[in-house]
Amino acid sequence: MDSFPSRILLTTLTILVVLVPPNAALLPSLDIQAGALLAWKATLSNQSQHALRSWGNMSTLCSWRGIRCGMRQHRPMITSIYLRGMRLGGTLESLDFSVLRTLTSLDLSCNSLAGSISPSIEVLGELHALLLQGNQIRGSIPPSLANLTKLHSLMLHDNQISGEIPRQIGKLSSLVSLNLSSNQLIGNIPCEIGNLMFLELAYSSRVTEKCDVYSFGVLKLELFMGHHPGGFLSSMADKSTPFEDLLDIGLPLPEA
Repeated sequence: MDSFPSRILLTTLTILVVLVPPNAALLPSLDIQAGALLAWKATLSNQSQHALRSWGNMSTLCSWRGIRCGMRQHRPMITSIYLRGMRLGGTLESLDFSVLRTLTSLDLSCNSLAGSISPSIEVLGELHALLLQGNQIRGSIPPSLANLTKLHSLMLHDNQISGEIPRQIGKLSSLVSLNLSSNQLIGNIPCEIGNLMFLELAYSSRVTEKCDVYSFGVLKLELFMGHHPGGFLSSMADKSTPFEDLLDIGLPLPEA
């Protein structure tokens, strides 16, 4: 028979497992995060080495160029990487996302990064902004991006991304800004994107009749105009143009 102290210990451990968040004990240390960034830096081009010359002393990670830290579980962690327009050359696959789960913002835009977006990016569950526009990224958009449920801004335009837009993007309920333009995407805009109530979409493609075209409203105008139609809508507010004249004549009018 188990001793009374053993049962007490087992009960205590059970309570701790219930109370402690699943990922709480798994957050990496600053040293581990610094090591991952240095390993990624080592794979980048010579010019990148110069741009990231402040990356070296692991004890000063939070002072490295483009790195911002914040408190997580009463200790400092990397919360933001901002390396916009630094002419970095390399790939995203070399970056170990598994130790960067504390990131809320990742901006690697306007560089010369190639390769594809790894499905492992799904581990960045705290991410609010993913800005990768203006690179040479290839491959498809991984459906695993749907796991970034806190994402507000997803900018992938001006790359060489191919394939279709995954329907799973419709699960990003917090998304406000999405730009997939100037890529090599094919197919239609998934109907599921209509679930994103806060979305401003900039993407040059077709709207399918399967979707409720009229519920897209501003979205459809933006697709045709190439930019947000705010000015156009404002100018229309003082005009008497019938609503029917603004609709696609190839589709039936919406029922009341």
